[in-house]
Amino acid sequence: KLLRGHGRIAGKTRGVLVKCAKPGQELRADLPSIGPRTVEAVHAAGLAGIAVEAGRSLVLEGPETIARANALGLFIIGLPAATEPHNG
Repeated sequence: KLLRGHGRIAGKTRGVLVKCAKPGQELRADLPSIGPRTVEAVHAAGLAGIAVEAGRSLVLEGPETIARANALGLFIIGLPAATEPHNG
């Protein structure tokens, strides 16, 4: 649902879905995740690929997710995990 209506802008630009943890998010039980359905939604939205936080995200059904992304010409990339600012 999140991706509907996004993607190509004026028929020229392709965006990227970025999934990362929110500041203060409980990572022991609630990691950002992607899977085959995410790949299908990204493709349907006309986006170029998916970026996730390396080491702080789940790739569900990994081999199927990667194979589907490859078949659809999409990339999946792991980005360095963001660090939260220290207060004090």
